[in-house]
This record gives sequence, structure tokens and C-alpha cells, in this order.
Amino acid sequence: MEHIRTENNDGVFVVSMARGKANPLNDAMVEELNSAFQSAAKDEGVRGVVLASDRPKFFSGGFDVSEVFRYDRDTMTKFFGRFIDLYECMLKLPKPVVAAVSGHAFAGGAVLALACDLRVMAEGDFGFALNEINIGLVLPPGMIRMAAGAVGVAKARELVLEGKTFGPSEALESGLARDLASPDSVLERAMQRAREQGAKPPLTFGRVKRNFVEVAGLLSPGGDRQFLDRFIEHWFSPESVRHRQALIDSLRR
Repeated sequence: MEHIRTENNDGVFVVSMARGKANPLNDAMVEELNSAFQSAAKDEGVRGVVLASDRPKFFSGGFDVSEVFRYDRDTMTKFFGRFIDLYECMLKLPKPVVAAVSGHAFAGGAVLALACDLRVMAEGDFGFALNEINIGLVLPPGMIRMAAGAVGVAKARELVLEGKTFGPSEALESGLARDLASPDSVLERAMQRAREQGAKPPLTFGRVKRNFVEVAGLLSPGGDRQFLDRFIEHWFSPESVRHRQALIDSLRR
């Protein structure tokens, strides 16, 4: 694969994002991630999954501004639909999924971390943010459910409605991070967590995880694809277009 790397390490399937400086998500990368997680779900030799980054200081900066922001309506509909498929596949995966957040995680990158069962985050000057509201984007209900499931409603309000950036200390205090570790040891700690959970009876773990996701309301009933048309309509609204263009202009400066 071009944008990710995978390795089965004694039953822990490590999926490492490896694109550009900050792992910007585009159509091709999302397709590769979908393929990797679907393979992990079917492989009986995989007892746990870790989503990681091999880019220093970044987990993922979110959608590729230079590419995704220029998609036409049909391309954007396909792309975002597959992004929904990706995070819902991660939530429903009947195996433990751990995020090794070894750097900044913003927007779509933060969403992928939230779709994991738990997060190990790097100590240091790193941020975690769902900052879509600041650039005129509307999060589907499932993304908000995942945020609330991770940190509770009050803190999720800060993430979603304020676009607040959480540092490592606040992430740990709020429950967003299960552990903090040095950037060089985040992956090792995440793999350890995946092994601990993967050692549980696999059939039991898968069914209990499914029940937990349902009871905790982490998935929208019927899935987020039912909100896809609504998301696309707002994405191409004058307000959203104006704010995305302002972001592009600021990055050029």
C-alpha cells in the first residue's frame, strides 16, 4: 500500500499511517485504511489492532486541505461516505483497537483516534482537537457520540462546540487518553494495551464490545450514512465554502 504500512506483531496488527508530513487523509488513504481494518476483522490470527503514525510529531492533521477541499460534489460524497465506513468499521471491529497518538491529532485524525477503544497519547506540546466548527463544518451525530463516549457530555461540548484543543494532561484527566508516554514509547505502550485486551476470550470480547458500543450509544442508530446528504449540502453551502477558503488562504501565507 502507498499511504499506510501494516505489520502483524505476534497477533497485534499495527496499521501505521505514512503519508506526507502530517498524514493528511485523502480518498486513496481512506480506502487503504478501510481495507486494512476489514482484513484485521477477518484474520483469526489478529487478536488486537493498533492505529499508529510513523510521522514525527503527528498522528494525523485531518483531511488533506490541498486535495479534499477541492473535491467536487460527487467525489466528496464518495470520500466522506467511505470515511464514515472507516470509523464505523473501527467501532464495530470485534477486537480491541488502540490508538497510538504519538503527536498532533486534529479534525479527521482526531475522529479516527476516537473510533478506537482507547488512546495512548504522547507527552509533550501536542494537541487533540475536533476543530471543524471553526472552519464551517458540521460533524455527523456519530462523531459527536464518540466524543461524548470518550470524555462525557460536558467535555465533549468543549471539543465539539468550542473547537477546544486538549493537551496531553487534560486528555488524561478527562479520560480521552488512557495513558501518556514519551513519543518514542507510545507505540510500544499501545501494543501492550492491545495485547492485554486481546488476551481475553475473543468471542466473548467481541460480543461484549458490540453490546458496549450499543448501550453506550457510540454509533448512530442506522449509521451515519443516513446523514451523508445533509453533510454534503452544508459542505457546499456558501458559509462552509467561505471558511474553508479562508483556511486555504491562511496556509498559503
